[in-house]
Amino acid sequence: MRSLRTVTGCLLAGFFLAAFLPSLGGAVAHQDVWLKNELGDRITPQENRADPYSPKKTCGACHGYATITRGYHFQQGFDAMSDRYDAKRPWVLSPGRYGNWLPYCGAAGQLAAKKNADRLRMDLSAYDWIGGGKLNAAQKIKSPACGWCHPGGGPMEYGRNAAGRADLSLTLAQAEQGKADPRDGDFSSRFTPDSRSHFRESGVVEADCLICHLPGYRMEARNEQLTFRNYRWAATAGAGIGSVEGAVFAFADPKAGPDDPRFLEGRWNLAKRPAVTYRWSDRTLFAADGRLKGTLVNKAVGAKNCLQCHGPVEARNTGTLHTASHDTHVRAGLTCTDCHPLVGRTPGGRLEHQIAKGAYPQANVRDDLDGVELKTCIGCHKEGRYRATRPGMPKAARDPEKAHAEKFPQVLFHTGIITCSGCHVTAQPARGMALLDLSTGTERGYTAEDYRTVLWPDDYATPVSAPWPPWMTRAPGGAGYGEAYLPHVPKRLQWFGEKTAGGIRPIPLHQVQKAFRTLKQPSTVPALRTDGTKLSVPAILSDEEIVAMLAALAKAGFRDAVFLSDRIYERSGGRLVAGSKALPADSYPIAHGVVPLVGKKPYGTKGKPGGCFECHNPAAPFFGKTQIMNLREFLKAYPDLKAPQALPQMNGWGMTRVPSMTQ
Repeated sequence: MRSLRTVTGCLLAGFFLAAFLPSLGGAVAHQDVWLKNELGDRITPQENRADPYSPKKTCGACHGYATITRGYHFQQGFDAMSDRYDAKRPWVLSPGRYGNWLPYCGAAGQLAAKKNADRLRMDLSAYDWIGGGKLNAAQKIKSPACGWCHPGGGPMEYGRNAAGRADLSLTLAQAEQGKADPRDGDFSSRFTPDSRSHFRESGVVEADCLICHLPGYRMEARNEQLTFRNYRWAATAGAGIGSVEGAVFAFADPKAGPDDPRFLEGRWNLAKRPAVTYRWSDRTLFAADGRLKGTLVNKAVGAKNCLQCHGPVEARNTGTLHTASHDTHVRAGLTCTDCHPLVGRTPGGRLEHQIAKGAYPQANVRDDLDGVELKTCIGCHKEGRYRATRPGMPKAARDPEKAHAEKFPQVLFHTGIITCSGCHVTAQPARGMALLDLSTGTERGYTAEDYRTVLWPDDYATPVSAPWPPWMTRAPGGAGYGEAYLPHVPKRLQWFGEKTAGGIRPIPLHQVQKAFRTLKQPSTVPALRTDGTKLSVPAILSDEEIVAMLAALAKAGFRDAVFLSDRIYERSGGRLVAGSKALPADSYPIAHGVVPLVGKKPYGTKGKPGGCFECHNPAAPFFGKTQIMNLREFLKAYPDLKAPQALPQMNGWGMTRVPSMTQ
């Protein structure tokens, strides 16, 4: 039916959560294996026993490592990047997370080009992109490095040539030179004493197969090693097969938070190599001869492995939790790889580890794969493409056509203008993020649930007492079908940038923070934390403060600095001048988290006319949910949601009242 097919394209836009490998059916026993170091030598209780193991030399001895790491999870734009990738916006180096600026992803850092005229506009070199964060769970400090959610390989293993393109001839450690230019985007650092990278001491981060193939993989232990700049040791810690003693870098004050000037300061140990103590006597890990137990390795990938990376990101960006109580597909026994299998018709094609995915507004990596072999609502529930491919999967996917026709006689056209998720994703169980303030040089997020501030990123994934309805947007609903309604989270951002011929280049946060510290008494927001406690959050709010910040940034060398919130603001004659064009919010579509039919949580389950009032009602969220239009003015009046800084979302569609049911 044409009207129902409209939904296919819309839902594809949201399917971005992907596992790293598909569930391929019955379990296959893996043989016990010798661990090997990066030279390819065996690690045994007698030989090389303090060395970290190398996934490349260990797993790659039998598996096609070079082919596997072509997958976009490993590359993230590295295979397409160049210093001239975007001539109009030279700071954009690739279509992916490696080389693009995506502040909502958990780390608002910006990768430096390979060649740079000066250090002023350099933010993160390749060395700092991998591990320039901080993790102290005991103190609830978690400032993610970009490399935390990257499985290794690609740009965490190899560098760039003079043109800024991927160079696979030498690893970053092999290509590193002791006298490298401190303006080199790969081999510099803004944290080391000599302003140069130290890959030879830190090692590189090889593609870590066990992130996906080891149930119970310890992602935080792995990422802690990255913050210590123990790059070659991270896989060993993540696997939990041994402990690492020593660090290339140690924080001067592990308890110092993001607002403390000592936050990322520390001591560098470039002479003494960290050492591993393996758990040789643990027979659940190692055989008596020292080989790693093959029973630890799973060919199929469980959802928990996928969600170590994708779970926190989805909770942060959309308020989604992948649990049986909040997702009908999880409740039915489906796992990530059932909808997101490996792409390819042959074993050789699938070895490349390209994962079925959808289109997504904020990510453009391998757009040629959008929708390829992806399982969608329409494909499974309407077009008969569902197949149970492993034990535990539902036998069939029910066709909703008859139920829709019975509940919505004469208004079945709704299925052509509203995506499946528009009616079936209605109750977000995590706090999520709706607002991000970068005005002080420190990331300050506010929840989508009730605009409370977050100091500990894990709070975004905290279950709420009452799930909240998402916002709606009108977006392209598929080729040839025009617009359709789908759920999303609109995100507002305020930040400082520098005007260029091609647009506005983000100013590195550490430079913004320096300018902020020149202010004597900046404004604060009397915010509420997610636990209900009150605190004063620094923010740049007044015209005078913005002017002072722009002046400080100009003094630092940013010649045409501007401030972006609801509009672009710039300094003219010592006064603040606002642009005439309003800036749109960023949109994050929601695809996962389909609510169960039990409890009548989807919109319209009462049928006509009762179900119609769930949307066609001034008090209903579908049309009337309030959307922040002006972040700065909202923070000034926090937490009041009042016009003009907050308006019903339908105003953005050109509506001033809720359409009647006859329309």
